[in-house]
Amino acid sequence: MCGIAGYHGPWENGLGEAMRSCLRHRGPDGDDIVHFQDDRVTLVHTRLSIIDISDAGRQPMTSACGRYVITYNGELYNYPELAADLKAEGVRFRSHSDTEVLLEFFARYGLEGLNRLNGMFAFAVWDTQEKRLTLVRDHAGIKPLYFSPMPEGFAFASELKALVLCPDVSRDIDVDALFSHVGYVWTCGRQTILKGVQKLRPGEYLTYTPGEEPRIGRYFDVVRSVEETTPANMGPEEFRDLLDQVVARQMVSDVPLGALLSGGLDSSAIVASMRQHRPDGPIVAFCASETKTESVLDNVGDDELYADQVARNLNIELVKVPTEARLADSLQGMLWDLDEPNADFASLQVQQLATAAQHAGIKVLLTGVGGDDLLAGYPRHRVAYLRAWLDRFPGLTPLLGGLLRQVHPNSLRGRRLAKTGLLLSSAPADMAVEAMHSDGLLNTDIFPLLSDDVRKAVPAEFPAGLKALRDQTARLHPVDRQIQFEIAAFLPDHNLNYTDKMAMKLGVETRVPLLDREIVEKCQQLPLSSKIGWRTTKRILRESQRGRLPEGVLERPKQGFGVPLRRWITEDGAALLKDTLSPARQSSRGLFDAAAVARLHQDVAGQKVDAAQILLNILAIELWLDALADYPPWPAPYGASRDAKIG
Repeated sequence: MCGIAGYHGPWENGLGEAMRSCLRHRGPDGDDIVHFQDDRVTLVHTRLSIIDISDAGRQPMTSACGRYVITYNGELYNYPELAADLKAEGVRFRSHSDTEVLLEFFARYGLEGLNRLNGMFAFAVWDTQEKRLTLVRDHAGIKPLYFSPMPEGFAFASELKALVLCPDVSRDIDVDALFSHVGYVWTCGRQTILKGVQKLRPGEYLTYTPGEEPRIGRYFDVVRSVEETTPANMGPEEFRDLLDQVVARQMVSDVPLGALLSGGLDSSAIVASMRQHRPDGPIVAFCASETKTESVLDNVGDDELYADQVARNLNIELVKVPTEARLADSLQGMLWDLDEPNADFASLQVQQLATAAQHAGIKVLLTGVGGDDLLAGYPRHRVAYLRAWLDRFPGLTPLLGGLLRQVHPNSLRGRRLAKTGLLLSSAPADMAVEAMHSDGLLNTDIFPLLSDDVRKAVPAEFPAGLKALRDQTARLHPVDRQIQFEIAAFLPDHNLNYTDKMAMKLGVETRVPLLDREIVEKCQQLPLSSKIGWRTTKRILRESQRGRLPEGVLERPKQGFGVPLRRWITEDGAALLKDTLSPARQSSRGLFDAAAVARLHQDVAGQKVDAAQILLNILAIELWLDALADYPPWPAPYGASRDAKIG
């Protein structure tokens, strides 16, 4: 893993130096910059050495022919196969790095070869002959890549904070993205909270020739087409064998490697496969250790209990990491590290686990991210499954939805039942979008929280990216449709984003075997019966692990990271909320309706409505914009500011 950045434009070389300093945490093992002065192009790289840690793997790297120069962040898992093909064509390699294989492969096949790549990556290649810059992001959006087209040029980077160093990148707020951050924590699509910065989407490439508009194309579409593909004829044993093959190739590393283990099915299956590949060698896994709370509102899990069972069963070393933190003290730093106001305290747990791995000398962690998304493991998939059955009987869906909406959300069970009622009461076309809310509100409840000016500027009833995905998946089964929302939006725009940013803050690489391209393609072809039924979810994965994992782990219900958010809102975070969400402060920024926010705050404190996450989202936006104002563009002196405006 690494940090990459670059630009074409009139800015002096010092901008590249500033970007390099900003991204050094992503690459603590080395860094370099290449300036093409005549072309006004700069490429930046900060290196986290994982494969071929010698100087032969340094970047930016120039191809053997001298025409192409690459700055690359990622791991190419099928590089041995690609290298063998290139050697058969007469290519002689100077290093053992996957970077050189990728570069020489691109030099020969260009955009036409992208579909053969299997890995997690974001990279940029400057063609010194055609004077063309190409950006590419992996099939699932595992690695981040931001870009900013400007009248005077173009810039890109692994992190948004590196881009806004450029003085010509607009810091005006994208109101549609603002609306998305309030309701969903994250924003779907190319949008970011800033109008001047965009995200390259999973499976996309971008080409930029100075003096022309950037062009975006797609080499891989992760979203399942409405034209059904041939169903995969795969049983649990075949799925297990595929997972073992994937984990084996993702364990390739020239530095120490471990795993994150929550004791859930996904991470436990990954660690079990690691043990198959390394039957006698040591394996170290890191688990969050949490203090149980008396709160009846928050879902605080039992990771330590189940992780202990897996560790004993597989004979691995388990490092238990206390993850309690003063959330109020950590919030603003967390938000800035995440590049956008993505207010999910699970991010802090990833950071603390990565810190423990760093202290143990481990630079690579395999994780179980992606299993719930591909194989229908979230409660919202169960609701979609229920709705598909209820809709067979006219009038039954709204009747049950109305009854469940009357359940008071003053307990964990009550929250879940009320949320189910809310989703069953929503329009069939909208349920997948509404299900992405983390709280018990609908878009129609969230819209009034925005100020008059923002409401007038928001273009539609749903954020643009989610609305487009809603329309694209209209003909799919409700569960399959929900799955497409997970893999096209929730994963790249939130879950993978915070996992990458918080681990890379510590110079630790996270790998996601369940999102390997082969597994993604197979899971997209599986029939729904292999994923979900009335009694269970992730059926094929669960069955594939029988005999490997303890029965208690196989039957464990889904639990997320155990953060006592609702308790925090009314206790530890109460003072920060009161100050930041005060009517005076809300009025000064002009983004939210101060009276509506105050009413919501009272209702949450009185347990009249389940909307603690919405309050946290609003708080996060205010704090993130404060941090942006204190972050001057290059070459402004420290302490200068540029306030964001409603765009």
